[in-house]
This record gives sequence, C-alpha cells and structure tokens, in this order.
Amino acid sequence: MVDKTQHDEPKDWKKETAKYTLGGAGLGLFVSAFQTAYSPAKGGSALDVFTKHGGTIGFMAAMGGVFAGVDAATAEIRGKDDYVNSAVAGCAAGLIAGVRKRSIPAALGGCAFFATAMGTYDYSGGFEGKMHGMTRTQRDEYRAGLFASAEDLKKH
Repeated sequence: MVDKTQHDEPKDWKKETAKYTLGGAGLGLFVSAFQTAYSPAKGGSALDVFTKHGGTIGFMAAMGGVFAGVDAATAEIRGKDDYVNSAVAGCAAGLIAGVRKRSIPAALGGCAFFATAMGTYDYSGGFEGKMHGMTRTQRDEYRAGLFASAEDLKKH
C-alpha cells in the first residue's frame, strides 16, 4: 500500500496559505456575485459585489488561508501528512464560521462539521481514492485485508 504519511519535503506553509487564500477569495467573489445578482434590490451597479456582499469574499479567503496554514503547520509539527492534519485544519476553518456569526455554539458546530468533513475526505483518499498509484498486486493485497477470511471467523 502507498504510504502518504511520511512526506519527502515539508509543505511550504506560506505558499500553501497564499494559494488557498487566493482560491478562497476567488470562490468568495463568485458567491458574492450570485448573492448580488439574486438579492431583492435590483438595479445596482457591478460594484455591489464588493460593497454589499464583499464580506463574503474576505470570509472565504480567511477560511481558505486558515485551513491551508494550519494543515501545513500541523504536517510540519507532526512530521506526517495524513487525514489528522486535514481534520485539525478543518476545525480551525470551521471556527472562523462561528466567529463570523459571533456565536460560540456556531463556532464549535463549524469546527465539528469541517473537521469531520475534511478528515473523512482526506482519509478516503480525496478525489483519487486510496488505491491511486498502487500496482495491481498492492491493490489486491489491500482488498484482501479489508475482509476477514472464513478461517479467521471460525477462530473467534
């Protein structure tokens, strides 16, 4: 099985944070444009994306930056690049959502939700899946280890 827990070179947390902050800002701009387009007040200017719903851009940029920074910092501190880092980073990003609402229960709920979602996503292998990059033999060994054999069941 391919082991992703030990990474050869540590993540550059500054580069990762900048990249995810810009990505979050881009997503926030997209969401802000939809919020402006579908808001009840029609007939505004194109700048309403920034003036009326500009907080969405900053909020999503902050969530992306915090997630990437905490993920890279946790990987560097632990010396492993695995799902635990994503769960910790998801919790930190979820706290940002609660801070925006000015609610401790919302912050804790956001932490729990994003930690579970991001940890599960990373644990399951992301978009590629756990068996991506494995040889045929490695995939067969991995699959065989998922289920107990009949002999193992008879022993217990």
